[in-house]
Parts: sequence; structure tokens; C-alpha cells
Amino acid sequence: MSCFKDNKLKRAACVAGIILMIIITALFFFLLEAPSRKRMVGFNENWRITYGGRIYRDVNLMDFRVPGRLKRGDFITLQNHLPMLMEDGSAIVLPIQLSNVSVAVNGKLVYGYGSEEYSKGEMVGSAVHLIRLPDGSQGDPITIVIEAGEDRAFTFFSGAVLEKTTTGFSDYLSYHIVIVMTSVSLIVAGLIFIILTGFIAYQKLGWLRINQTGMLCYTVGCWTLCEINAIQLFSLDYQWNTVIRYLFASLAIIPMVRIISSANEDTGKRKLLEDIIFYTDQALIFVVFFLSLAGKMHICNARYFFQIVAMISILCTFFIEWYGRGEDIKKNGRFREQFLALIFLVTEAIRSILYSGFHFHADFLQHSFVPYGTLLFVMAMTGTYIYELYLSYVKQVEEKALKKLAYTDGLTGLLNRSFCKDRMVELDNDDKDYHMISFDVDGLKEINDSKGHLIGDRLLISFARILEKCFSDVGDVIRPGGDEFLVISNDAGTQELNARLSWLEGFEKMEEKNLGFTFRSAYGMASRDEVPGRTTEEVYNLADRRMYEMKKRERKNLPLPEADS
Repeated sequence: MSCFKDNKLKRAACVAGIILMIIITALFFFLLEAPSRKRMVGFNENWRITYGGRIYRDVNLMDFRVPGRLKRGDFITLQNHLPMLMEDGSAIVLPIQLSNVSVAVNGKLVYGYGSEEYSKGEMVGSAVHLIRLPDGSQGDPITIVIEAGEDRAFTFFSGAVLEKTTTGFSDYLSYHIVIVMTSVSLIVAGLIFIILTGFIAYQKLGWLRINQTGMLCYTVGCWTLCEINAIQLFSLDYQWNTVIRYLFASLAIIPMVRIISSANEDTGKRKLLEDIIFYTDQALIFVVFFLSLAGKMHICNARYFFQIVAMISILCTFFIEWYGRGEDIKKNGRFREQFLALIFLVTEAIRSILYSGFHFHADFLQHSFVPYGTLLFVMAMTGTYIYELYLSYVKQVEEKALKKLAYTDGLTGLLNRSFCKDRMVELDNDDKDYHMISFDVDGLKEINDSKGHLIGDRLLISFARILEKCFSDVGDVIRPGGDEFLVISNDAGTQELNARLSWLEGFEKMEEKNLGFTFRSAYGMASRDEVPGRTTEEVYNLADRRMYEMKKRERKNLPLPEADS
């Protein structure tokens, strides 16, 4: 009963710890965002928008949706007056997708981007434009002309804010600190997983899944940094930044499909179909890359193609993984990973429809859920992987313990006959030289008859300890059975082993005092090079014959020769 209460307390403490961690993390992000929120002033009201020959007055910039389908070369003109309370040194922070932008204040051009790329027929990049406003321009009219660089370059505006020029972009990133930190975490986790791949592959612990997880983290993290334009901290080449954005978005499809399809290590038709999807994705993606590099198309025009390929590939992979499976799959930890991934993909599709399709604006819908889903998916997968490693470790420990038990002599704790047989098979399959020393405890039967089996067992145990002292560091000490003992050594030569045998006689005389009676052992040594081309059984028989010869000499009270070399 007390154990049950302890488990409940542990679970409650664990849940409380998780809740506390979430609260502390949320507070941390709130404190980071607070200064930027205070400095950023929305500039979305009272815009006059001209598009397609129509004028829209008193428009909130975030509520405006481009009528119809925006085509390459279409113009949208935004007009307003700068606030009277605006401070000198201010700038407008304005995210715009795939379009030229020119800004004039009081009829004077103060900012321009994209016209050169557009005139060359190149792709115009997406960016968060930081438009510095002239000092003393409070209340002046401002005109922003946007020329679409691609068909369906965008359908709505993400809003504009007024900020200090020196802190404008950093405040923009601080305002989106949660998604920034998530993407950085994914990149770091991806690099760690990729680095660990080599070690895991060496240990034969399923390196492919870990490698693909690292690739997924890294590609999604890099794509997210590009998606929120945080890459502008490192590069102001908006065109190249946009290429990288779509590059990583497409590459993320490949590891995601591979991770889902590798969950159950299938063979046969399932494996074949999953491989077809995996390699088809790669072929399609690289064809698009080739066409883009060859100047046949702009890579941004393939964004919807990438989305369709990703959705079809992932859904088909899920179907192949789940169709026809029994209830046992639900008990598999990797099934929960797959289910979590599917939930986030569906959630992301709903978010995209609400935000882009229905123009439902909210801060938490502004950015993709994919990086959050990827982070949780990887955490769940890592937990499952660690648990599988734990089970594998426990299994190895149990197998090792059982093997040790099977190879251990119950009386002396030495290696037993089973080990001796397996060791001889290994030696037969190896080309290395080795020595065998066969031992026999003389007079054991007489001791058992006169003093009892307990004293006889004590003698065997004492002799086993003597052999361990003399030979355990240079070979295997074995008790095949009864009063027979064997030492097999790969590490010592004849001279070294002869020295150890001389120690043996000294230890025996010391042990006689503890036992209270005299005992002796006989031994015989043989090496593989004495019987080249023959089996370990023959080497053992030679050592055994020499042991019996020594035993006969002792019984006749003949002088003892040195051990054979």
C-alpha cells in the first residue's frame, strides 16, 4: 500500500515539475518579448490602397486581402501619412513576399529593392524590409509601391510597425522569440544527432533512424529561420535567402518520409512501396533544383508543388505503415511517434487554411506549426529510442548474467566444463599459439573418505583460489569436474608459466596450515606448437598425459623435474 502511495507521489511530483518548467519557460519568453512589444508601434490603420484600377480607403493593412489572383508585374500602391508623434531615427518594418518594393516620403524616394533582379528576369527575394524614414518627416505623406515578382507572390500583408532604426530588426526577432528559439534548438539538435551518427553506427544501434532525425531537425530548423527571415542577421542577399528557404523546405520531406517508413523495419511489399515513395521524392526534388539552376524556372514557383509532394508522400507512407496492421502496432512506441507526426501535419494544414484561406489573423497562427511539431516529434522519438536502448541494455545484462551462470562452476566459482568446450572450439578456429596446463588434486578420494566431503570441498575451493592467484591474469582457470583443473593461456610463454607453477607449490604449502593436513597437486603443460596441425583435444591429452606422469613419479617418490617446456 505504501509503495502504491509512493508511486502516486512520484507521478504527481513529475507532473508538477513539468508544469513548473512550462510556466518558467513561458515567463522567460514573455520577459524577452516585453521590451520589443513596448517599442514596436503598429502602423496598420488608415491606409489608402490602389490595386487593379480600384481604390480602397481607410483600410487596416492586416485586414486587406488581394482581390483575385496576383500576377507577376501587378502593382499595389499603399498611401498614408506618417504619425505626428513619430520620433526621429524611426523606420518602418514591413515583411513582403517575392516583390519589388519602393518607398517615397513626401515624393522623395527613400528605399528601393528588387527592380534590378526583376528587370533581369531573376527571382525577387522575400524579406523583412527595414525602411529608414528621414528625420523631421512626421506627418508627411508616404507611398509604398509593391510590384509582384511572381504569380501569387502573396495574398495579404503581415502588417507594418514603426521602430527605431537601430533596434528594428532585433525587436522584430524578439517579438517572435519563441519560433526563433525553436528553430535554433532544432538546428543544434540536428547537428548533435548527425555527429552522434558515427558513434551509433559503430555500436550498431540503428544509426540510419538517428541520422535521418538529425537531417530532419537541421533542415526544418534552417527552413524556419528563413521562413521568419531571421537569416537576415547573417545575410542581406534576399534572393539567396529565399532560395535557401525553399531548398530546406523541400529537403525536409526526404528525412520525414524515411523516419516514418523506418519505424517498423518492414520487408517485402511494404518496404518496396516505401522505397518507391522515398526515391521518387528525391528524384522530383532534384529535377526541380536542376530546372532552377538551369534558369528554366524560379524555385519559389515550386512551393505549392513541394507542399503537394510532401502531403501525398507522407499520407501514402502512413497508409502503407498502418494498413493491415494488427492491434500490436499500437503497443509499439514508434506508433505513437507516427501518430503525433500525423496530428501535427493535420494541425498545420488547418492553420494554413485559417490563416491564408480565411485570412484569420492571430499571432499564434502567423507561423507554421511544423517546427513545434518536429521538436515534439524528436523529443518523443528520442524518449522511445532511449527506452529501447535501456531494454536492449537490460537484455544484454540478463544474457551476460545467464551466460556467466552457465559458464560458472557452482562449487569453486571457476569456469566450468561448458566454457571449456566452447573455448576449445574457439582455439581450433584460431591460428594463435596457446598453452594448456592440466592439474589434478592428489588424494581427494582419501580425504573425502577419511575427513568427509565437506573437507574435500574445502580443499577444492582452496586449490581453486590458489590457481586464480597464480594464473587468472594470464589465462582462463577452469574446473572441468571432480578433482581436475585446467589453465588455458594465450598471453604467457613457457618460461612465464613455469615461474607461475613454482609459485603454486609455495601457495600449496601455505594453504596446508589453514587446512590442517598435507596435500599436493600434479600438473602437465603442453603448447600448440608441440602438436602443429592438431586439435585442442590432442593438446589437452598431451598435457593430461604429462600430468599423470608427474603423478606417478610423485607416488614413487622420484625427484620432481621442472615442468615441460
